[in-house]
Order: sequence, then structure tokens, then C-alpha cells
Amino acid sequence: MLARLFLLSTFLTAGPRAGVIDRIAVTLDNQIITESEIALEIRLTAFLNGDLPEFSPEARKRAAERLIEQKLIRREIQIGHYQGPNKEDVEIMLKQIQTQRFQGPKEYRAALEKYDLTEENLKAHLSWQLMLLRFIDARFRPAVQVTDDEIRAYYEKELGKADPGGKPKFEEVRDQIRETLINQRVDQQLDEWLAAARRRTRIQFHQEAFE
Repeated sequence: MLARLFLLSTFLTAGPRAGVIDRIAVTLDNQIITESEIALEIRLTAFLNGDLPEFSPEARKRAAERLIEQKLIRREIQIGHYQGPNKEDVEIMLKQIQTQRFQGPKEYRAALEKYDLTEENLKAHLSWQLMLLRFIDARFRPAVQVTDDEIRAYYEKELGKADPGGKPKFEEVRDQIRETLINQRVDQQLDEWLAAARRRTRIQFHQEAFE
């Protein structure tokens, strides 16, 4: 990433945007998030969700918040030397998107063009998603413990009022409930970790980038 020594603006050097000022939108200690990174995040998210990109100030701030979390997690990944996904995993994920979302290569390419994306943009985003899942599993999941009593309590609370005729037996859904509780606690731990990481980081929004 570009350091803050790049002052308050940089210049894009690739493609038709060469020479266009790319303003800094957010600083995190010695890291930055630029307007072009926010715009790319919006387009990628919209592409994957099948939505139209929204570039309102509120949408750009939401994208910036996602990028802040990414920066904090990437820093932890580097410190902890977590292993990233291999190219084959990324290609498999890409192929799933291509076959499930599009009728063929022509439609897929047209969609990339519509969202002003390259396949490399998409691969990098998918690689990050896989890396994030690996980080979460390695960093938080091992510490989560779920007891039989907690599984039973969840079963009674969520399914206790169901019609007895349509109510699954406890043993039939026990593993599913256990996984649900684990995922809830992993999410909670991740949220708490991110909140603590934010408190340790000097984060500054440059309001002119969100007007």
C-alpha cells in the first residue's frame, strides 16, 4: 500500500484514468484508502450481488468502512504469517460464479465491462474472500466451545413452540445447531477484535472525499 509520505494525493497510472488525481479518502496510521479503492470496492460488491453500483456519500462511507476492516485484518494476517489461498482455489471460485451467474463467456465479459472491472480485479477480490475465511477459521474458531446444554437450550428456544408433528428430533439437528452457535460466537469474537483493533488505530476520514 502507498504510505502517507505520498502526501494527500496520488496519481493513477493505469488505463484511461492516467493523470486523474486519486484523492486519499481515509488514513489508518501509515496506510491509506483512496477514492479509487472505494469505487472499486463498490463496483465489485455490486457485481457479486447482482446490484447496480451506488456511489452516494453514504454508500461510499459504507464501502470505506469495509475497506478499513480489510486493512486491519490484512495487517494481522501479515503479522501472523497466515497462509493464503492457492491459485487453484481462486479459479474454482471464479468458475462457480461464471457458471452460476452467466449463460456463457460473452455474458460474463459483458458484465465485467458493465461494472468497469477486469478479471484480475475479480480474482484479487475472491482471493481476499478466501483469505478472510481462512483467517477467521484459524484465528477465532479454535477458541469457541459449545456445550450440550447450550445446544439443548437453543433447540428448546427456537424449536420448542413448533408443531410436534413438524418438529425435528433433537439428534437430527444437533450438529446443525452446534455449527450455528459456533458461527455466531466466531462472528462475535471477530466483531470484538475489530472494535479493539480500531481503538488501537488512528483512523481519519477526509470528508471532501465523501461529499
